[in-house]
Amino acid sequence: MDERKDILRETQKSNPLVRFFDKQTIRTNPFGGNQSADRAYRRAERLVAALYLVTNHIQQGEPIKISVRTGALLMLENFLALRNEMRTDSQNVIASRASIRHQISLVRTLSVAGFLSIQNANIMIEGLDDLGAFLNASQNSPLSDTFPLSQESLTDIREGHVKDTHMIKDRDIVKDMNVMSDIASLKKGLHVREDGIIAVLRSGGELGIRDIAANLPEYSEKMIQRHLVDLIEAGRVQKTGLKRWSRYSVGR
Repeated sequence: MDERKDILRETQKSNPLVRFFDKQTIRTNPFGGNQSADRAYRRAERLVAALYLVTNHIQQGEPIKISVRTGALLMLENFLALRNEMRTDSQNVIASRASIRHQISLVRTLSVAGFLSIQNANIMIEGLDDLGAFLNASQNSPLSDTFPLSQESLTDIREGHVKDTHMIKDRDIVKDMNVMSDIASLKKGLHVREDGIIAVLRSGGELGIRDIAANLPEYSEKMIQRHLVDLIEAGRVQKTGLKRWSRYSVGR
């Protein structure tokens, strides 16, 4: 088999594989509140599947095939170990970066050896490099906290307990309290997203929307755009350039 068996052709006939990753709901969550580690692991999971896919046609026993697949499995283990360690340059963070760089070298070797087209090698390399950039940016993001805290959890000390909920006679008051709680949750979510954008800009300097979105894949580009408008109005973010050439940085 030739390079036509590599990732581009396989992508066309592997749409069920993509749906397999997208539609399955995994209830087992070892990452706690660490959304960044969860996202990084799922990215690594797809890259590992792609690396296995593009080496399917290589004969058994070929050293490069063994190296690619062995390294891919090691990369997956390293990223799973990040669940409590994304905030620091731990050994697992360092190992994860090293495994990404190693896989990039192996993909280049696959291309030079004729096992993978240059075009598809570039796609794989870009995906691996994006994962490394996401790992770097996520270390400074509030989404990397395993146990996210809120100001309310530290300051809201209530006197006593409600012993008998049947004594609450005014149901309208209860409804109003629920509405206020929903509004507070919404505001908290807005702050988390805005803090995530600021964290990416602090670590990456001046970036475009696509660069920001690449580091915050939990959010759409349109959502990021809306938050950037609010952050610019608040003076927390500066904008240079127009339209698709717009660049954003932390306000001074």
